[in-house]
Amino acid sequence: MKKNEVVIQFSGGIDSLYLAYELGKKYNKVHLLTFYKGYLHFGMNFSKPNVENLKRLLGEDKVVYNLINMKALFKEMAVKGFWKNSKRFGNETSWCIPCRASMAVMSILYALENGIYDYTDGANWEQAPDGEKIIVTADNFPEYLQLIKDYSKKYKVNYFSPLYESNTREERRNLLLKLGFKIDWNSLDVENPKSLKNLFKKDFYKRYQPMCISGYLLHWKRNLFKKKEEFNIDELVEFIRGKLESIGDKYIKEYLGEDKLKEILEKREEI
Repeated sequence: MKKNEVVIQFSGGIDSLYLAYELGKKYNKVHLLTFYKGYLHFGMNFSKPNVENLKRLLGEDKVVYNLINMKALFKEMAVKGFWKNSKRFGNETSWCIPCRASMAVMSILYALENGIYDYTDGANWEQAPDGEKIIVTADNFPEYLQLIKDYSKKYKVNYFSPLYESNTREERRNLLLKLGFKIDWNSLDVENPKSLKNLFKKDFYKRYQPMCISGYLLHWKRNLFKKKEEFNIDELVEFIRGKLESIGDKYIKEYLGEDKLKEILEKREEI
């Protein structure tokens, strides 16, 4: 029988935390995966208070938390050839999106190993392209999400984006606060939350999710001057598709072994 469990890419931020709480009421078990990519990535245990609160609200046996080391995969997906790719595509396409794609690969692999069929993340319509918000990121674009959905389907895993049909980030944040969750200071009502000036404010360091310093620094134009990085979504999708179909496929195949992978996929096909 198909397990009624779900994998959530869990940064500990508003969106993934809200998903964990809501899906925890619908699934028998939620598997929260926080990913460590190395390269100025700190505070991997910062979300622990919120994980403990999830267990209190949903039940100890309903929440499984795992820290996944994906440094080796991320190195292949993004670090190698970064400067060349950055000059051609920009930092968002060359660093941040391969990071998210690496998380997708590791989520698929986790789902395959543990007999789980559904996985999701905090992708949402408010951070999709609307031409206004400074926090818009390419991993929320429908075209990128469709790429991940199609790639996951190849491994008999269902990727879905429930927050595209959900409420607003403000509503999610307010609910989480009422439930006793901790929210990062720069995710509250803070003027210019991405400004580097915040690095000199002590409240900035009251963190409840990991901090990616490398991504923060690579987006210095956005953080200092509120300037969005321009990129071509079609080029981005094709670039990441190539990464997934070469590096991603190879990683999964080598990790599980070809025979084991074939056996797993055949069983999932039957179900």
